[in-house]
Amino acid sequence: MSSNYHTKVFETIVTRRSRLCVGLDPDLNRFPTEHLPGKSFNLKKNIEYFFKEIIYSTSEECCAYKPQAAMFSALGCEDLLVDLICWVRKVFPDHLVIFDGKRGDIGNTAKHYAIESFERYEADATTVSPYMGPESIMPFLENRSHGIYVLCKTSNIGSDEIQNVFVSKNSEQKTVLPLYEYIAEIFVEFDVSNQIGLVVGGNCIDELQTIQRRFPSTPLLLPGIGSQGGKIEEVTSIIDNYDESSAAKNSIEKHNNNLVNVSRSVIYASTGKDWKEAARKKARTFNLNLGSGI
Repeated sequence: MSSNYHTKVFETIVTRRSRLCVGLDPDLNRFPTEHLPGKSFNLKKNIEYFFKEIIYSTSEECCAYKPQAAMFSALGCEDLLVDLICWVRKVFPDHLVIFDGKRGDIGNTAKHYAIESFERYEADATTVSPYMGPESIMPFLENRSHGIYVLCKTSNIGSDEIQNVFVSKNSEQKTVLPLYEYIAEIFVEFDVSNQIGLVVGGNCIDELQTIQRRFPSTPLLLPGIGSQGGKIEEVTSIIDNYDESSAAKNSIEKHNNNLVNVSRSVIYASTGKDWKEAARKKARTFNLNLGSGI
């Protein structure tokens, strides 16, 4: 068992020779409905069938899966997701599971959100909101093999309105920095057990450069590639651009623990009868272009 989550990510990337994370986002409007079992299956069985086939098709090309909590919950498929993750654990034990819940609260509620992520859904890591401060994430860090990804600079267009606002650390300092950078600073400093990563949009190139430069050993979860406009070559030019000194090479583990998430571009690559093969090919293309960074 890995000593901490950062190490677990690195070891998974090395084992799988991939840093691609495939997002599992159920959108019934984009399902290849005509090519699913259909009337012989009910809705939940069709969703289960779809995602198991997607996972079978993409497993050789990725190292992690990221189910989106709200999209399963909206369909009343929480129990299905529990079973799906349990199945991944048995069939593909070398893959990480990241529960995309974006939870954030304090006290007893945060404790139960942690139980949801790590006991009910058996995830390796989960996404969390930083808005209530470091105390809101403490229940998620009780087991060092578990990790969290703090929302830092998100891939949606409107994120600039809040995340790029300039703030000062305290009233006595005149130096200001963007809120996303301040969030990163707070949580990286708080991470004494190597369990915390950051969510940074792969389509936010300037901000990604800043975060990578300041916090090169912090694991990043990078959405925003593909359908949201982010480009693999721009992302890799940043995350693979680390110091080539002997000291850096000896600590390569600290520089190759980033995951690039792609969801719709892969799982909905086709709505035709070739939907499984199309997903496999798309995942392979992303994986080859991304490389393992090792």
